[in-house]
Amino acid sequence: DCGTHTNKQWFDCKDESGNKMCQHCFSKNRLVVAAAAGTTCVKCGTDTTSVWHSCKEKPGTKICRPCYNKNQLDVAAAAGTTCLKCGTDATIRWYNCKDKPGTKFCKSCHNKNCYEKKKTAKANEE
Repeated sequence: DCGTHTNKQWFDCKDESGNKMCQHCFSKNRLVVAAAAGTTCVKCGTDTTSVWHSCKEKPGTKICRPCYNKNQLDVAAAAGTTCLKCGTDATIRWYNCKDKPGTKFCKSCHNKNCYEKKKTAKANEE
């Protein structure tokens, strides 16, 4: 417990029912738990990351967030995926375009599009 009382997001403490942890303590606790379990990335060998992903190539093993993100970029590049709006081929998250099936938006363009829709909806309410 770091003693903070000003935090936007709180997480349940699994060790102490009813208690909450701030984002910083929660992330730190995840690293300690992973280290205690002996978790290491099968791609790079690290034992410290904020998020672990299951490795599809080697079931029962884990890969760290940076290796997972790099893998997402490699898969998109191999498939020749590009953003319909901005043309980028480098993003860790792709979204399907509902207006043009088979095409994709990058994460950045998707987020901008969502923001514009919310902005327009709010303006229409006024």
